[in-house]
Amino acid sequence: MKEKGTGKGRMAGKLISAILALLLGFLGTSCSEGTAADETGGMTNADAVSEGGTADTETGEEKPDSLPELDYGGRTIVIHSRGDSVAEIYTDGMTGSVVNDIVFERNTLVEDRLNIRIEVFEAEGWQKYDQAITSLAASIYANDSAFDLVAGWSARIPSLSMLGCLYDLAGLDYLELDSPWWNQTCRTELQLGNHVYFLTGDASMSFLSAMSVYAVNHKVAQDNGIENLYDVVREHRWTVDYVNGLTRNIYRDLNGDGQIGSEDAFGLTTSSVNDADGYLQGFHATMSVRGEDGYPQFSPDLEYLGSIAEKVYELTWGNPGCLTDTGDMTDLDCFKEDRALLAVTRIGDVTGRFADMESDYGVLPYPLFDESQNSYGTRLQDGVSLWCVPIDVRDADMSAAVLEAFGSQSFRTVTPEYFDVVLKNRYSRDVETAQMMDLVKDSVWITFDSLYNESIGYPWHYLRYMMMSKTKNFSSFWAACENVYRANYEKTIGQLRSLDTSLDASIYN
Repeated sequence: MKEKGTGKGRMAGKLISAILALLLGFLGTSCSEGTAADETGGMTNADAVSEGGTADTETGEEKPDSLPELDYGGRTIVIHSRGDSVAEIYTDGMTGSVVNDIVFERNTLVEDRLNIRIEVFEAEGWQKYDQAITSLAASIYANDSAFDLVAGWSARIPSLSMLGCLYDLAGLDYLELDSPWWNQTCRTELQLGNHVYFLTGDASMSFLSAMSVYAVNHKVAQDNGIENLYDVVREHRWTVDYVNGLTRNIYRDLNGDGQIGSEDAFGLTTSSVNDADGYLQGFHATMSVRGEDGYPQFSPDLEYLGSIAEKVYELTWGNPGCLTDTGDMTDLDCFKEDRALLAVTRIGDVTGRFADMESDYGVLPYPLFDESQNSYGTRLQDGVSLWCVPIDVRDADMSAAVLEAFGSQSFRTVTPEYFDVVLKNRYSRDVETAQMMDLVKDSVWITFDSLYNESIGYPWHYLRYMMMSKTKNFSSFWAACENVYRANYEKTIGQLRSLDTSLDASIYN
């Protein structure tokens, strides 16, 4: 086994040039944007995801990974977690709740397998997570070796990679990055040059719950003579234009006041913030291309981004059948009370707020841009947990082994139980909804731009800014912002590139 996470004085010296100049300046400003909106995350959101098959989920004895027999002598593994997501990582004991108990069982199996004890450090929640990042970076810079793993909020944790605070996971023993319990799109999109700083997948229960979807009220659909929307999805006709035409004809002035208001009936209820962001992933938008060195280069397709803005504006503000909130509080009560055909929401809301709904409902993916788009796209709200290893850990390979065991065990027991039982059987009202959930999961669209959005100046939020301002003039909006976007993007990539030369290669290899 390679020795990593040792030689603390040597490592601290190497970090000074990469971190000290950046720590106060960058972290003080990178999270100051006031438009993060409600990144609810947390554990009314819960989840796990993987791409691949299943294994024995009863005994926990099968090991579908390549970890050897390891014994860490009862050492305590401390995981740094966002305060509102602790429940996806740790629980004190069995309570009878399905989600709680599968987390507890997963941890017990991992602890017994590696002879470790898992503890969680509960940092601030999303609203004050910039403070958590600053404190965490300071701890790493001081070489405290306080944390063995970090499960960080995906909107802000990427800033640590820019400071040289994280191990390159591709250089650690025991991690099999191409395993089905690690989301491969995230892995490839967040790979920078030859470095991989973050992983997510089955080890993050916030993965499934953070997926954005369209919910459909079957009673409203039947009352309005709507065709089977599952067939529309399967036949590749589920486009934004189809949704626009469908929903504008369903508006009803229920209170007779002649004004469009929340007490009326609608075809669609949505918000202009997080829900607007989802169309970028839904339409497979990107703002960068990969250079020969493996780093992203800012290269937005302005014609396509402008077309997206026009279509989303027509749906959200040019459609009398769409109830749009300028904040991030979609009127889900309207949907639950059978006054809306469709509601844009997240899986976490489906499993929670719709559980007591009297009318049958289903789940659909975000629509296509048009029928020429090859496949559907699912937004993964940026509240998902990204896993990483701080560079000051006591034993980086031990951290890697724990993370691999965490992912592998979650793939075998947490995901099947949570997704297949809780989501697809308990909360889904029909077999076709379960199939749609599989489609949504398989369509997750992650990009470097979407997860590093805060670090590169928020270009991925251009659509929410336009919808919040009720404007569809993309050219004017982009002209006012492009220079700032490009400068921030190039600064971020420059900082990430500099790590290749400013830090000794032995840290990563």
